[in-house]
Amino acid sequence: MTKRICIISFSPIARDARVLRQIKYLGPRYDLAAIGYGDAHPAWRELSNVTWLPVIPSGERPISKLGGLVYPLLGKISARAYDTWFWRKPHRRHALNLALANRCDAYHANDWDALPIAGEAAARHGVPLIFDAHEYAPLEFGDRWAWRFLYSPAITYTLRKYAPRVAASTTVAQPIADRYAREFGLNMIAVLNAPEVQPVPSHEPDPDQIRLIHHGGAIRGRRLERMIEVIARCASRYTLHFMLTPSQPDYLDYLRAFAEQAAPGRVIFHDPVRPEQIVQEIAQYDAGFYLLEPDNYNNESALPNKLFDFICAGLAVCVGPSPEMARLVREHGCGVVAPSFDPADVAATLDALSPEEIHALRAGSARASKTLNAQVEMGKVVAIYDRLLAEGEAARTSIPGLESNTR
Repeated sequence: MTKRICIISFSPIARDARVLRQIKYLGPRYDLAAIGYGDAHPAWRELSNVTWLPVIPSGERPISKLGGLVYPLLGKISARAYDTWFWRKPHRRHALNLALANRCDAYHANDWDALPIAGEAAARHGVPLIFDAHEYAPLEFGDRWAWRFLYSPAITYTLRKYAPRVAASTTVAQPIADRYAREFGLNMIAVLNAPEVQPVPSHEPDPDQIRLIHHGGAIRGRRLERMIEVIARCASRYTLHFMLTPSQPDYLDYLRAFAEQAAPGRVIFHDPVRPEQIVQEIAQYDAGFYLLEPDNYNNESALPNKLFDFICAGLAVCVGPSPEMARLVREHGCGVVAPSFDPADVAATLDALSPEEIHALRAGSARASKTLNAQVEMGKVVAIYDRLLAEGEAARTSIPGLESNTR
């Protein structure tokens, strides 16, 4: 009988590229139950072995918001208040009921807020718990003092409570994996947010019209207007193309207005596409562009989806001096790193590029995509499940490179 895995993520899974890859690569080997927000992905209609179990996000009534403040404060006196704070949300209790009702052979928690649900269900059924940390959760909003004071301790408590139950765990970058090992005893494997390597249309960039592309969420904290400021300072051969999801619609409106004022006619906005269409869509451009200032720990350690999308699309890459992104770009010779995040410095970095250098950087991305891709990275996840779900003695035998997860 085929083993069954329950994948839990409090995100709109049909738009969550990392979770979609988990489903795609585990689906051919295992039956899956997926718990999350929103509608099912269109491809799942043709997959009889994927069961979609939607939950509705909990609303924030005034009394609910009050509880969201009171219980974290009480947690500083009694840690049990943190449990009350977590389980008071109806969507979490609903997700737990779904996970318990759909008995599986393993439970997979995407991020810290799915960990208690997956952990309780795995303990109830006596099966493995797998944890995928999409970032370093205790510092998710580490640049906000109120969040650090109220919610970081609650998240830390939750991680410490469930970490001993985790059979295997993954995260998005090695520095984050190292920190989870130091602080929670989790021996995590870095699984990069890379898409599938695939044939992409090739073209020679027009030296008089270099098109930069940036895609992702329109989120104010990412300060995307800084890239517009760069274009306003660049030579006229550069244009910037945004393909943004309206995560914060008012911010997207602001970006449109700011672009028209700061760089009229040189910033073009496009409708977003589904995650699996991104690489093909952006391959028509010449270079991927992203500035992410390391104003908190997760930004400093970030290796985001879009960086690997750029590489797999065969684009040259331009980033600021974000440590992990800069390291990877330099290591693979696929892009340039500006000396600072100042728009004038970034513009000077772009202006210094010759057509020949852009061509060489694009070739560097094509080479890098042969190893920085989903086929390689998701193979690590499949190997974890093959080990944990194998029959008999093999289920307790580590495969090479996948040591016991808890210390």
